[in-house]
Amino acid sequence: MRFSKYMLIIMTVCVVFAAAGCGGPSTSGSDTPADPQGKVKLVFWSHQEDGIVNAYKKLIAKYQDTHPDVTIEYQTFPYDVYNQKLKASFSARQPPDIAEFFGTWVPEYSKNNLLVEIPDSENVKKAYYDAPLGGYMRDNKLYGLPLEYNIENGGMLIHPQMLKQQGFDQPPSTWNELVDYAQKLTVREGDVIKVKGFDFVSTDNITFTFLSLILQQGASFWGEGGHVNFNTPEARQAMSALVSLVAEDKVTDLTAFGGELDTSDHFFRGNSAMTYRGPWTISAGINNYKVSDFEYVPVPSFTDSPPVFAAESGWGLAVAKQSKQQEAALDFIQFISEKDNLEAWNTDTFTVPAKKEIAEDPAFQSSNPYMKTSLAVLPLGQWIGPVADRDYFFKQVNDNFQLMVSGQLNVEAGLANIEKAINDSQDQHK
Repeated sequence: MRFSKYMLIIMTVCVVFAAAGCGGPSTSGSDTPADPQGKVKLVFWSHQEDGIVNAYKKLIAKYQDTHPDVTIEYQTFPYDVYNQKLKASFSARQPPDIAEFFGTWVPEYSKNNLLVEIPDSENVKKAYYDAPLGGYMRDNKLYGLPLEYNIENGGMLIHPQMLKQQGFDQPPSTWNELVDYAQKLTVREGDVIKVKGFDFVSTDNITFTFLSLILQQGASFWGEGGHVNFNTPEARQAMSALVSLVAEDKVTDLTAFGGELDTSDHFFRGNSAMTYRGPWTISAGINNYKVSDFEYVPVPSFTDSPPVFAAESGWGLAVAKQSKQQEAALDFIQFISEKDNLEAWNTDTFTVPAKKEIAEDPAFQSSNPYMKTSLAVLPLGQWIGPVADRDYFFKQVNDNFQLMVSGQLNVEAGLANIEKAINDSQDQHK
């Protein structure tokens, strides 16, 4: 989950919309009328990440140049307190006029009638891919505009020279080839893996890969009443394949799982030959590690069917229902979402476009060669679905995956644990 480029942070849990323990009332523009001279003041909040903040500042300045009657007060917060801050502000009835949301958060707000519906949402949503829209939709209405396609699957980092040393001139084109390559690319010293052949063991990718392998078999992981269903042959086959990569094929391990460094960091340090990770990691290699001799290539499908994948809605903008400047606030987020402006935001933040006309623009594609793989598979993404508690959902998959890999649980028992825990959580959030 790309919250702040290559930085993953565990979010402080706070009861939705409960003011107690979530900080005091916040300063916002929702109760601030236009000044006597007709100037409109909008308060806009986002999380802190250098690329994203700088991209917003450029567009704010551009908007104010053409809208001299509008002043935008832009405030940013560290990610690990931002979601909590949003909840407290809405609970205290003092939200910002405009807020940046991660798509997974939006349903809790839209179902409580706290966000403004996007005008003409039936037509507006046609401009976007399905996966990034999912979290912003409710009852077929749109309650925000996604800025990015939060894609963790579909592509992987490879070291071409490592493949060539084993006689592989091309990336793997089938799942069986992927496993074969991974086994031959793995370098060991005794029982210790020095170079992982294929690393997918990250907080997000275990879950996303598991769900995607189910989809690639033509199955679903959702049952009735908002419950997941992992008691299927497809779910068992998907999880068995992932467990085998660690427990039997031994092409990766759990030694770095949950550590301070991301799997992409280990890749750029030369500790893995192929790493399944989202395209946002590319910037880490180029900017932090100054590595250029790598490629970002497609991950083969688990089956003969196209490599469909599960994805969640990423960062986007929404307007608070309590804002007294709804019209101006909506105009601003619509301005951000215009092609030229949003394309600049995607370019500056190195994010994958949620809007079709940008992703399919030859000029954008040619200026972002590393994104070629991700841009090609965007139509294959499917929204992950109505996950009530994102962190809890992923934790159940990850925790039980570790137990299955270590032999403490078999696949059937592990999946049963995951299903029960997630469904109990889904029921609690109804």
